[in-house]
Amino acid sequence: MVLTRAWLRRRLGVFDMYALVHSDSQSTYYFLLGFIALYAGQYAFFGAIYGVLLMAAIAVTYGEMGSRFPETGGSYLYVKSAFGSTLAYISAWLIAFDQIVMVAYGAIDAAKIINKTLGLGIQEVALAAAITTALFVLTVLGIRESANFAKAVAVVDLVVMPALIIWALATHPSWPPYFNWAGVEGASLLFAFSLLSRGFTGVDAIGQLAGEAREPLVQVPKATALVVAIGAFFGLGLTAALMSALRPEELVDPAIAPLYLAAEINPALTYAVAINLFLVMITAALAGYVSFSRLTYMLAEEGLLPGVFRRLHKRFRTPHLSLLLVYIISLVLIAPGEIEIILAIYAVGSLINYLMVAVALAKFSRSGTLYSAFKTPVVAGVPLSSAIAMALLPVGIGLTILEKYRYLWALLLWLAAGLALLYFRKRR
Repeated sequence: MVLTRAWLRRRLGVFDMYALVHSDSQSTYYFLLGFIALYAGQYAFFGAIYGVLLMAAIAVTYGEMGSRFPETGGSYLYVKSAFGSTLAYISAWLIAFDQIVMVAYGAIDAAKIINKTLGLGIQEVALAAAITTALFVLTVLGIRESANFAKAVAVVDLVVMPALIIWALATHPSWPPYFNWAGVEGASLLFAFSLLSRGFTGVDAIGQLAGEAREPLVQVPKATALVVAIGAFFGLGLTAALMSALRPEELVDPAIAPLYLAAEINPALTYAVAINLFLVMITAALAGYVSFSRLTYMLAEEGLLPGVFRRLHKRFRTPHLSLLLVYIISLVLIAPGEIEIILAIYAVGSLINYLMVAVALAKFSRSGTLYSAFKTPVVAGVPLSSAIAMALLPVGIGLTILEKYRYLWALLLWLAAGLALLYFRKRR
């Protein structure tokens, strides 16, 4: 993707916007689905309801802010307008870390899918490294039609996964909320809800894309409605299908749970689901490269990061140094071959970012300066979407810290590096 002002002026339609959000948010849930089920046990469907409610609150919060600020900038712009550039920089820097982690988990899951489907027997770390290398080269060369590619992947996903859900529920009927998992004990209900809090990250792209919409005041609300409706169907439907058709012992590798579900329903469906999952994971990893480079480019233009982050390749006109940073860190995350590390550190920064945006929305609403194209009902001066997000997000953050605090040094190290860059930049 060529990162120039001309590209940023490209106007997107409703489905363009939805498609770019779809792969980000759905890939996370596909990746976490098996882990959520195993950690939550018989209460996984209750967890899915919680995750969908939080997803809807975050999506609508960003939708409200996106229609209030129909400009390129996303959460950085919202937090800056409410609390100043320093806090906005911190929130953006935290979410940038998750964009790199998204590259790692997308590459790892794509490698697992290839190995499982084709029986290659190749070491998954090597396959994942090859995938992130290919994506790095691709993004440096420039991807001009990423929106069209994302739309094609979204269309495939919207055909394949609903077919899988409906087929599974039709051939393995059972009753909610426990389905066929009644009495199944989870490994850690607290960590399951932590994962569910992070299960639909990527919906923030609604706000980030508002500045590129043809008619943001109309299209942002419509794209938000699509994200919430389809995200709820996928989240609740996949959880119900998995708990109806599979038993815990069948999830040998929880990172590819939808693949086991397809194999159980109909072996012929396995290849269609595998191709779909591979495309979604590749798109998510690609989005991680592009989103990080765009975000750091913007922060450099704001004077908060060194100018090297907005330096473009002389020939390809892409931010090759930012992309190189993503590539190197993704290799570091892939090298241990430990999904546990990624589960622990992924999307903690995003949750903090989402919380800051929810508080910003509440502040604008109470001050009477919120003039968006659509709003949720206001309770005590605070939009309902913001109130729900502010109530649930600290729960997800707290549970993650309690359960996986020993892994969070990586995020703290990233934050320290960002603060050091900001300090030296301001001193200059």
